[in-house]
Amino acid sequence: MTDQPNFNPPNHDTFSPTYSHISRIPISSSHTLVSFAGQIGHDSTTDSIPATLGEQCTLAFANVDKCLEAAGATKRDIIQVRQYVVNLLRGGQGQDPERTKRYLAWIGEHRPPSTLLGVEALANEKLVYEIEIVCLVKST
Repeated sequence: MTDQPNFNPPNHDTFSPTYSHISRIPISSSHTLVSFAGQIGHDSTTDSIPATLGEQCTLAFANVDKCLEAAGATKRDIIQVRQYVVNLLRGGQGQDPERTKRYLAWIGEHRPPSTLLGVEALANEKLVYEIEIVCLVKST
């Protein structure tokens, strides 16, 4: 782990040069607040974005896992989740159960506060899902 307050995990694609994936702010001698930029379903090995919400969720969760590891955090350290879904309720279909199923499988038994937001668009027209995470990590 780097000593820099803002950094990118070494094993994570830099989707844009305008930001860092991780920001760390010591808030006491024993804890650090860690914030992750929105993670998306971009596959860096193929430089592609899958077509389905479910596939994008799976890749976004894998990208969160890379950030957690780089920040010295675990899912149990997550204190806030924000999920953004394009066209969340349009067409009368409601929430996609596939997103919920994949999120619950990924997060496990931990239930941090979470907000689900329907949005018009994300940073790329192919993107339909993004997840932001905030963690509270015990300092070592």
